[in-house]
Amino acid sequence: MSLFDSFVNTTSGKIEKNAHFFALYDRYLARYRNHPCVLYIVIDSAHAEAQAEMWARYLGAFAQIVCLTEHDFDRPQIHGRRSDLTDPSFRMRLLEEFGPADIVIDDGTHLPDITISTFEILMDLMTNTGLYFIEDTYTAYWSSYQGEVGRDSTVIGYTKALIDELHASYTSHAIPPNAFSARVCGIHIYDGLIIYEFGRNTNHRSMTNLATS
Repeated sequence: MSLFDSFVNTTSGKIEKNAHFFALYDRYLARYRNHPCVLYIVIDSAHAEAQAEMWARYLGAFAQIVCLTEHDFDRPQIHGRRSDLTDPSFRMRLLEEFGPADIVIDDGTHLPDITISTFEILMDLMTNTGLYFIEDTYTAYWSSYQGEVGRDSTVIGYTKALIDELHASYTSHAIPPNAFSARVCGIHIYDGLIIYEFGRNTNHRSMTNLATS
């Protein structure tokens, strides 16, 4: 089953998703399907349960879907928690109840300060091989979402700076290594979608084969 199949077969509520996102999710999440995994979704209350149903249907029976939203709910495999991510005790309860996130999908913040602070908080709840998705990043160019071309404070401007941080070990300490460069091994940027790939990137050696000319 593709994510699009799951999308069209979800009938519990309205879901809005950019059409080109489906193939991207299929590409990146194939390894999680029908395997134990934990997905945290940052989502508004109106769309939380339908989105959770879609993702549970897609990822399979071994996945736990946790919506960080405005109300609590529990159904088999699907959970909602009224979230205050700034509260360390709430984050600890998430870890105790569900464990670290293999996947995070932010489909609910959209405003730059909230999007960025949510990422910086939730990255501490990620596994060391997880994937963090931020949807609808084109809002970084819209004034109605505090966006503007070239503005450093948007999620696009923030991610441009993180590309430098990703390469901190090559900068002769001009960019000090930090938690991001220690934990994130890749940034994938698509039309309207950013994916941060977690992984340890410690082997920076250059290698040469033994072939002779």
